[in-house]
Amino acid sequence: MKKIVVLALLALSLSLVGTAAIADIVGTSHDLTSNTTVLTNAGNTQVCAYCHTPHDASATNSTTPLWNHEDTQATYTMYSSPSLDMTIAGSPAGVSLACLSCHDGTVAADQLLNYPSGVNGPGIFTVGGLGTDLSNDHPISLTYNVTQDADFVAPVGSQVNGLQLFGGTGDQVECGTCHSVHDNTNEPFLRMSNAGSALCLACHIK
Repeated sequence: MKKIVVLALLALSLSLVGTAAIADIVGTSHDLTSNTTVLTNAGNTQVCAYCHTPHDASATNSTTPLWNHEDTQATYTMYSSPSLDMTIAGSPAGVSLACLSCHDGTVAADQLLNYPSGVNGPGIFTVGGLGTDLSNDHPISLTYNVTQDADFVAPVGSQVNGLQLFGGTGDQVECGTCHSVHDNTNEPFLRMSNAGSALCLACHIK
């Protein structure tokens, strides 16, 4: 009996979290139901389906819960600078790949692994923006190591002033470090306001 109650409470808590996330996304640019997509053409209004599925989720993307999107296979030009002391991976990794699978423009935003019932692919809605040349964008898949550069705030665990670091060792700067896909309170989906460069200064000492 006790086990049943615990499971029921867990299911309720997950449903409440999911409801809150949907409420935060509706009406934002991450709400793709406002666009002409394979799903909306079929009359489907499932906001979460563009990114998540309860069944048959990605077997290759283990960093994004129940990931339902085709991964990008693009080759990227990563950020580089003679003044950069920290190490950047040769290609994007982790949660950044989930972001890029829509935002690099090489895969349709509605190209899903598991379409809702009554919907068939392939995707028809493409989101441009970043492209595959990331050399002039903030570095991602960067190992945040303040022993290599003293001009950065030391992390506490896997966070820097509340900003999340990712990866198996909790020291990777990824798209999700600065952006929160489910919360557009601080546009564009920033984890905190950048008024007075507050977001930048959370990591950078200048």
